Amino acid sequence: MKNTIVLTDDRMAEARDVRAHLLSLGYRVETVPREIRLWDESALSAFAEPLQESLAGVIHPAPPRILGAVEAVSEAEWRRAADEGPMAAWCVTKVFCGLMKANGGGSIIYLNSIHAEKPVGIGALFSMGCGAVQMLSREVAQDYGTYGVRSYFIQKGIAPTDPDSRSAVSSLYYGVDLRYPERKLPDPGYLNALVAFLLTPGAAALSGGDLRADGGMTLFYTCRPRAEGRP
Repeated sequence: MKNTIVLTDDRMAEARDVRAHLLSLGYRVETVPREIRLWDESALSAFAEPLQESLAGVIHPAPPRILGAVEAVSEAEWRRAADEGPMAAWCVTKVFCGLMKANGGGSIIYLNSIHAEKPVGIGALFSMGCGAVQMLSREVAQDYGTYGVRSYFIQKGIAPTDPDSRSAVSSLYYGVDLRYPERKLPDPGYLNALVAFLLTPGAAALSGGDLRADGGMTLFYTCRPRAEGRP
């Protein structure tokens, strides 16, 4: 029975919420140990291969942000951003999509960020990595789709657990709660149902899509009228 979901990184709060939700739905969730570097193909393959027969999907969250203007970050931070961002995503894709291709299909979900399209001035390295993974997801849908592998890129909105990324370059992190139509930041677990749906064949029509899961927050450009009965 194909009921194993691999979570490649559990540092994101939304990823931990998703893991608990999938366990409650009866999935088996395996988390890649933190000592395995996701850009180390041989180590990742050794972890993944025993799961092939039951592998139904992979969830690959974005890494923690490296904050700082491009001109201020160190060479080591450039290397870290490349390894933890695009290189890790490429290696995860190669290893797990290869297994799902041989096993008749499955889903890979890049649980990422709106910063793929909405960069902020103090997180440029993170934004560039997100954009690269966004393009990778589209290519996966093309290259592996024939074999039943579905690919989705989720641009999650700003949540209470996110680091403060206010800067003079972008106003995105000022008054964030008021940018959401409901005038509050999302509740814990707000992505659970979406991710669970994307793991099913019923979501196949969305494969290759960039799913903006921010409740319309990044489409905010002016004042919102108050709905009757709401603060």
